[in-house]
Amino acid sequence: MVLTGLLVVPLLGLGGWWAVARAENPTRSAADVDAVVVPVTHEDVRARATVSLTVGDVPGREVTGTVTGTVTAAPVAGSTYDTGDELLRVDDRPVRAMVSGAPLWRALGPGDVGADVRRLQEMLATLGYLTAAPDGRYGERTARAVAAFNRDGGRGPSVREMDPASVVWIGPEPLVVAEVLVAVGGVVGPGVPVVRGPARPDVVEVTEPPGGVDGAGAFGGAAHVVVGDVEVPYVPGSGAITSPEDAQAVRTALAPATEGTAQVVAAEASRVALVPASALVNGADGTVCVYAGLGAEPTVVTPLGGGVGSAQLPADLPLGEVLANPGRVVPDRPCAS
Repeated sequence: MVLTGLLVVPLLGLGGWWAVARAENPTRSAADVDAVVVPVTHEDVRARATVSLTVGDVPGREVTGTVTGTVTAAPVAGSTYDTGDELLRVDDRPVRAMVSGAPLWRALGPGDVGADVRRLQEMLATLGYLTAAPDGRYGERTARAVAAFNRDGGRGPSVREMDPASVVWIGPEPLVVAEVLVAVGGVVGPGVPVVRGPARPDVVEVTEPPGGVDGAGAFGGAAHVVVGDVEVPYVPGSGAITSPEDAQAVRTALAPATEGTAQVVAAEASRVALVPASALVNGADGTVCVYAGLGAEPTVVTPLGGGVGSAQLPADLPLGEVLANPGRVVPDRPCAS
């Protein structure tokens, strides 16, 4: 009987294993997901971003450095600086002023896309280095323009990448220097104050999100600040509402408080393509892609805004439909620029 028991127990275990192996695996079944393809729609939208407002005197705009080194030529108090003007020299290399709605926040090179690429192209066009219309894509013509900009800036004759340390963002409009905060022989670095603009008394200070409102959509150069039923003009990146009439209207809307939140809304609507937010795939190199289907090549895109459920893409997206669940079905071709 003992011998029989020793033989029966392993046989029962083997039979149980065989039955489980042949049974339907609910976990495996749940993992088999079909590709979901949805149509791309289009809509006219006005970009929006949330900002903070403060009523009172606004100190002068403080411009900070972008490069580490020794100051070999300092800014001049009372001077007005515009795009391309040499604001200072660090280690005998010029650091030129850049006027735009937001700064360059990363090093840029061929293949990059985004709003910061467009701002770079606008600067190059203003200075005469680029004749093509800005499109937010770092192509061959942009690379040649950057090489010329770097050559004239003493950074080598054939450097085709844009180092953000070669410029310093002074805001959305030319800057009058009220106070110089560095001196020849001093050491500067990223984030160190370089100059301060004139104070703006009795205005409404507008605190934008980090990186400016451009991160929430395409605002262009004109927008409105909306507080309740009050809507007043606002220049994105300026940081203040300076018109006495407009400032008073905002004060009244905030009263009795002297601080609050508001919406910055683009002055003009722009046509965008709408896709599910789940359709976007982030590549290992930072590229963002969508797919027309499971076996399709990735299409590199530049998101313009959106929310939890949908993403806004340029209206000229060359796809009529997109794969809505690439994160679950795993496309064959990885996203990369």
